[in-house]
Amino acid sequence: MLRRRPASRRFFRPAAILLLGLAACSGGSAEGVRWRIAVCPKGTAHEFWKAVEKGARRADAELGQVEIVWKGPAGEGDADKQIQLVESFIADGMDGICLAPLDARALGAPVRQALERGVPVLIFDSGLADEAIPVVSYVATDNRHGGEIAGHELARLLGGEGEVVVLRYLVGSESTYEREEGALAALRQYPGITLLSDDRHGGPDESSAIQVAENLLATYGDRVDGFFTSNESNLSALITALERDPRGLAGKVQVVGFDSGTRVVEGLRRGVVQAIVLQDPVRMGYEAVKRMVDHLEGREVPKRIPTGETLVTTGNMDEPRNRELLFPLADG
Repeated sequence: MLRRRPASRRFFRPAAILLLGLAACSGGSAEGVRWRIAVCPKGTAHEFWKAVEKGARRADAELGQVEIVWKGPAGEGDADKQIQLVESFIADGMDGICLAPLDARALGAPVRQALERGVPVLIFDSGLADEAIPVVSYVATDNRHGGEIAGHELARLLGGEGEVVVLRYLVGSESTYEREEGALAALRQYPGITLLSDDRHGGPDESSAIQVAENLLATYGDRVDGFFTSNESNLSALITALERDPRGLAGKVQVVGFDSGTRVVEGLRRGVVQAIVLQDPVRMGYEAVKRMVDHLEGREVPKRIPTGETLVTTGNMDEPRNRELLFPLADG
C-alpha cells in the first residue's frame, strides 16, 4: 500500500509557506512551487550521475510546480555524507526524497527516519538491503540481468574457454554487487572458463582502482584472457592499466564492462574494450522524479520500474539508439 502524507503536512507546512513568501519578495524560482523534491545520487562527478540529473531536470521542466534540489556527495565513497544529506532533507521539510543509496545497509536507517517523519522516499539506481522498507518505488536497471548479459558476452568472445578476472567495485553497493553476481553466474555455465580472481574491489576512486587493476595484471597478466568490470570508473581504470602494461595487453585481453563515459567510449572505439552493458540514466532520473510527483498527487505507482539494459559492442556502437545511450549528455 502506498504511504500517503497527511494533508496538513503536505499543504500547510509553515516552512514551505515562509519559503514561498520569501521567494515572492525576492523574485526567486520557488514562487508557485507545489512540491520540493530532493534527488540524492551516489555522487556528482561521474558522467552517469550528470545524465541522471539531466533526466530529473527534464521531468522538472515538464511537470511544472516542482522544485528539484539535486545534491549528493562529490565522490561515490562517502556514505556518511549521504546519510547527512538525507537527514538535512528531512529537516528542510522536503516533500519527497529520491535516493540512490551508496550503502544498501547504512542508508536504511535515514530512510526509515524520513518515512517516520512523513517524507516519502523513492529509491533509484541501487536498492536497500531491507526490502521491507515501504519506499514509494524502486527505479533501476535490472542489474543482475545486465551482469548475466555481460558474462555471456565475455564467454562468447572467448569461445567458451579461457581464464577470467572479475574486478568488483565497492563493498555495500547493491547495484554493482548484483552485476558482479550476474556475470559470475553466467560465466560458471561454461566448463571451459576458469575464474582467476573475483574478490578484488577497485573502489570509488579511479586512481586507486588503477592500482588494483595493475596489481591484478602483475599477478595474472601472463594468463588472463578476459576481464569483467561492473562500473564506469573501474572500467576506465582497467583501460589505463592495460594501456600502460609493457606486454601490450590492450586489445589482446577481452574486456566487457558496465556503463559509458568518455574514456570508455574511446576504449570501445579503439578495441581495448569489446563490449559494455549500458543503462539509461536519463530515463532513470526522469522516472524517479515523475513517479515521486505521481505519489505525492495520489496516483498509484508500481513498486518496481525497470529502465532497461542494452549490450553495446564495437560492431553496433554507431547505431542511433546506442549512440544516445553512449552519449547521454549530448543535446537532445
